[in-house]
Amino acid sequence: MNSRLTVASHVLGLIAFLEREEGRGATSDELADSVGTNAVVIRRVLGQLKHAGLIASRRGAGGGSVLARDPRDITLRAVYEAVQDAGSELIGRHANGVGADCPVAPVIAEYLNELYVDAEEALKRTLARVTVDAMSRDVATRVRVRLGDDDAIGSACDSAGLTTTVRQIA
Repeated sequence: MNSRLTVASHVLGLIAFLEREEGRGATSDELADSVGTNAVVIRRVLGQLKHAGLIASRRGAGGGSVLARDPRDITLRAVYEAVQDAGSELIGRHANGVGADCPVAPVIAEYLNELYVDAEEALKRTLARVTVDAMSRDVATRVRVRLGDDDAIGSACDSAGLTTTVRQIA
């Protein structure tokens, strides 16, 4: 299991927020600061999202990475599919097979495989019900609640250079 879905979802949520609240895109450095990773990692994920048609690049003032589609039309399932390697499994299986001399081993492997397939399908169904817009708005509401004040409180994300006040969120 890797963190690409988490990074990609975070990136898209922040881009949706910046477009809605500040009318601008996001730079890879801003995204890296928010996610807490290196800009190289962000640019790799941005490439996958761009290839999937979920983001585009905009030059000039207010430029950077922007959503290529309405955030209400981008599900987290689409994000998952954009960053998941074809044929790879979300939950790893036995890397080298199971012990050939143990009659229980293949039955355990089969049992776990069936369980993991069901779990992966349940995750995909859940991700299909959540849009980037819904996630971004829910996160904005949670920020307001966490900060405990609906009035102007200050920057929602100073470390990333974002200047939108919490009162403007959601």
